[in-house]
Amino acid sequence: MKRTSSQLKQLARESLAHRFSLPVMACVITFGIIMLVNMLPAALFPDTGNSISYLVISFITDLLLSILSVGPVTILLDMSRGSDGQLSDLLYAFRHQPDRIIVSQLIISLLSTVIFLPGILVFMLSSIFYTAFGIIIGSLLIFAAVVGTVVIRLDFALVTPLYIDNPQTSAIDLLRESHDLMQGNRLRYFVLELSFIPIMLLAVVACFIGLLWAVPYTQMTLLEFYRELTGEIWKFKELLQSRYILCQRNSSFLINLVILFSSFQILPLK
Repeated sequence: MKRTSSQLKQLARESLAHRFSLPVMACVITFGIIMLVNMLPAALFPDTGNSISYLVISFITDLLLSILSVGPVTILLDMSRGSDGQLSDLLYAFRHQPDRIIVSQLIISLLSTVIFLPGILVFMLSSIFYTAFGIIIGSLLIFAAVVGTVVIRLDFALVTPLYIDNPQTSAIDLLRESHDLMQGNRLRYFVLELSFIPIMLLAVVACFIGLLWAVPYTQMTLLEFYRELTGEIWKFKELLQSRYILCQRNSSFLINLVILFSSFQILPLK
């Protein structure tokens, strides 16, 4: 049985209960590095915002940020499994085959860009030749590309946690496995993401400070979704049930043993 968004959020709250300090610290460090890295191209090339050098530096910084973004997810995934997590896991991707996450993100970005090209081309040609019908077709193609981008993002939404669990897996296999897991679950994932919009808006209204709580909470919920799809939550639940039954049996045996021993103490000696 698939869990509802409310149930997944409840699991996330339980995983984060009384342990928000580490995710918040990781969030602050990550946000700070992202801001500094994003300022780097403009600082190095202040007067050449459209130059090739500026674009190359921006591309490199985006790749570095894609590696860095794995860190907070690694910490939260460990916490969802009962571990306390470690701040050093912010550098997890730098120590475990970073090319896997880089290549997978490059493929996703490439696919998301390519699907826009037909619409942009038709729209530009129609604008040059002043063809109203062509402009309409181009606009429809661009709209279709936006929808396609959303589908691509949903298809490959699980690449990061899959990489964390299997850093030796190739980028293509990570994308394929994410696609397979998301079959029939795209809408659930999309609705789950949409359910966090009110929380994010409140966090922004609160001078962005609320994001320190909202971002880990959102990420943890999405990771619980991932753990459900892989069957990990059900396996963990079955393990707990089996241990509970075993403890009940052992406790019953001990109780019977105590009663038997007590009966020998009560019986008069002849």
